[in-house]
Amino acid sequence: MNRFFLICAAALTASGFAHAQDKAQDSNDTAAHLLSAEEIAAFVPNIDDYPADPQRIAAMEFSFVGGALAAGKRPTAISDDGNPEKLIPEFRDAVGEYTSLGSRYQPNIESIADAKPDLIIADKDRHTVIKDDLEKIAPTLFVKSRGEDYYENLQAAQVIGHVLHQDDTMSKSIEDHLQKMRDARDALQGSKMADETVQFAVITDKGMWMHGPTSYAGTVISSLGLKSPIPEQTEEAYIPTSLEQLLAADPDWLLVGRYNDHTVLEDWKDSPLYQNLKAVKNDHVVEVDSSYWSLSRSMPSAERMAQDLIAHSQE
Repeated sequence: MNRFFLICAAALTASGFAHAQDKAQDSNDTAAHLLSAEEIAAFVPNIDDYPADPQRIAAMEFSFVGGALAAGKRPTAISDDGNPEKLIPEFRDAVGEYTSLGSRYQPNIESIADAKPDLIIADKDRHTVIKDDLEKIAPTLFVKSRGEDYYENLQAAQVIGHVLHQDDTMSKSIEDHLQKMRDARDALQGSKMADETVQFAVITDKGMWMHGPTSYAGTVISSLGLKSPIPEQTEEAYIPTSLEQLLAADPDWLLVGRYNDHTVLEDWKDSPLYQNLKAVKNDHVVEVDSSYWSLSRSMPSAERMAQDLIAHSQE
């Protein structure tokens, strides 16, 4: 049994195993994960409750900014944690001026009301506790963002496109995106990285969190035909990781997204355990932009991730 499996045994569930297996079986065909027109309509049975042509959209997660833009609509208010630099450049350029709604984690209801949105797009988990407050301000669409995988992100985009009455525009955006990802997959399958394992992790001054096979980054990687070093039995998307756990996973490639100038990685670098990692020995520890790989789950981010992987596969 894989050593990593033993270390993470407490996180494993039988249902997670089945879930991950299903994902893995279908990972070669991203389009197979898309919702049918009937499924989209069933997700929003109250479509007439939403404005036909919203002009003041409040996006309470970065992923919803991507969804609105893919539908040809520009959000006018965004929960950006008070830092516009957290938006990826593609979003900043397309959105232009907007009203900051502050924290995604602790939304300020007064700020949202002051923005006078005619449609709010909120996370169905994180923002459910303020559901009544939001719906008093404007019609509110609740879809998944936090903890979503790549396929769920595309499904959420489909639903957002439907609520914005831009189904055709969204379908075109998704098809263009899938073609780019198919091209990237073909490029990667012709590289030596296709026979290696690839792991993304976020690093801060508090620790490392590997993004597992069911995470957004993990499913983007698998959709491109690349392998994870982590057994797919774990359904945990974000895995707190000690140096010992990292060594147990021992990826061929370790891609890290930095959240602080000084992180746990700097503390580990002198350790013999760290120096024994395959990725370290082969100079395959690579820093990537966490805005794309973690924060702004979206079609432009998945495309950037694919291009990052292609660039490093040619090293």
